Amino acid sequence: MRIARDDVPDEPLGLDLLPGAEVAGFIIEERLAAGSFGALYRARRGGKRFAIKLVPRDARGEREVDALRRVQELPVVGFLGYGLWPEEKPRFIVLALELVEGVALDTWAREFNPSTSELLTQVMLPLVSTLGLLHAAGVVHRDVKEANIVMRQKDGHPVLVDFGAAGFEGAQRLTLRLPPGTPEYRSPEVVRFAREWEGEPPPGRPGDDLWALGVTLYALLTRTLPFGDRHGSLAQAILEDAPEPPHVRNPRVPATVGELCLRLLAKEPAERPADASALELDLKTALAGADAAWDEPLFDGGRKPLPPAEPCLPLMPEPESPLAPEPRRWPVALALSALAALFLAPATPLQESTVLFPTSLVVSRHEMAKVDMTGEVVSSAGLQKSPPPALVAHATNPAEIPMRPSPKNRRLMATAAATAAICTAPACVSTPKPAPPLPAEPCPAGSEKTRERLGLGPTEDVKVWLMTYLRGKDFTSFISVKSGPVVAEPKILPLPISNVPWNTQELIPKRTIFKGQIYTRENRVYGRFTEVTLPGEKPMPICMEMDDGGLDEPGVEIYGGTRGNPKISPSALLRTMPEFRPIPSR
Repeated sequence: MRIARDDVPDEPLGLDLLPGAEVAGFIIEERLAAGSFGALYRARRGGKRFAIKLVPRDARGEREVDALRRVQELPVVGFLGYGLWPEEKPRFIVLALELVEGVALDTWAREFNPSTSELLTQVMLPLVSTLGLLHAAGVVHRDVKEANIVMRQKDGHPVLVDFGAAGFEGAQRLTLRLPPGTPEYRSPEVVRFAREWEGEPPPGRPGDDLWALGVTLYALLTRTLPFGDRHGSLAQAILEDAPEPPHVRNPRVPATVGELCLRLLAKEPAERPADASALELDLKTALAGADAAWDEPLFDGGRKPLPPAEPCLPLMPEPESPLAPEPRRWPVALALSALAALFLAPATPLQESTVLFPTSLVVSRHEMAKVDMTGEVVSSAGLQKSPPPALVAHATNPAEIPMRPSPKNRRLMATAAATAAICTAPACVSTPKPAPPLPAEPCPAGSEKTRERLGLGPTEDVKVWLMTYLRGKDFTSFISVKSGPVVAEPKILPLPISNVPWNTQELIPKRTIFKGQIYTRENRVYGRFTEVTLPGEKPMPICMEMDDGGLDEPGVEIYGGTRGNPKISPSALLRTMPEFRPIPSR
């Protein structure tokens, strides 16, 4: 019988590869972390550094591969490939990812001592967006906590890591005495299930991740855990006890935020936010009522300055094709050097096979916190060392991928380099004159017929990526936009938006193209979309406005940037309209 994480000490698997050892074509440089279910190493190949994770070749390891493959198009763990090692009698699965630096969320919070506004804007909102994408893909992380959230060093964005406990429909079942994940972060439903039945819980509920995010938020606001730790009556506390309100334990926490945190930790699921989209709306509503007190650090003591904002982006030529970026291909020489066969098989279970080289791989980055930089809050608010997060990946900058660009891309790179050379920080900050207001306008002729063909109601939303600004960018990062043409594509999977039926976006085929115009203003960014093209068909008129849901006014919220190049979320809602509403001058 397989045993759960809580039933064993955190002991290495006997893997202690020395620097210089070769695994799957990678040269080991240093062991970064090791535990009872895997070992993580920094390694190099072809002049580049990577992180490789070795996990046992068993049902648990195969499930982790399946989970990684299911989320490889999302802004979480994406991997270069996997293989079996050693070649002669394989005992391990080798997962290969690209390495970058970062620290765990709790360490980041203690070092930077963020304000409430910074915590919600820089950490919580991006995490909620990531969880929404994850759940829409049918995957539940099942181990959300500070130690599994890495703050990327270069830009301060949070990245969810370690999918070793992830659940999804069709996953191989494991016989467990305890549910997966970390005890202090388990929801009442998981605790109750564990008491009533011996065996693995179902693949997981999205609400379990949101509950764990509530525990995480409470810990960040108070530096204590809401229900204590596993050394006390933890299960009973999770099922029965009401935690002390965060704004009572820490008076610097705004009451609005403390109450939202308590709603995330309500005993009954019906009393919590229904899904990630509902939580995102709650967070934005709370931020809309912020005052000056929200900008004060949450705790006494010094603080490091937060990472600087991303530098302004050089203007790039508008993409010729509106399609989403395809997975990049490995150069032939690099593929042929993969001695131990990194491959993306169509499905697990894994089988011994001849060498298979990747023809199409999602290139991604790996992040982890070093052992001596990672801490975890406990019930007494003391800082203890905790295991570092395992794996995290996100889309790389194309310029960092070791491949020769096409002639077209070389021209674009030259243009970008020339622009960047003259685009100093002060020069990039422009102060455009206020734009004239735009009056209400009628919809294009024939747009109502198109709307009916798409199966959309008179005021119905479709969630989209703003692809004009996302080529080669990280889908978790805010994007800098400017007034002008824009191309959008529907998200591959529907998100559970409160006012959109689950099946609405399933009616919109993948690779559908929406074209429109963006209008940047001082307070919001607006968008009018007048054309839609279904795959293989001619363009059709449409009448849709860009918004962020739950508001009576059009447009989307701004998250910093400059007046001429504000930053917004990379995704938005396109709402069908009977006419285009006015757009103000500011």
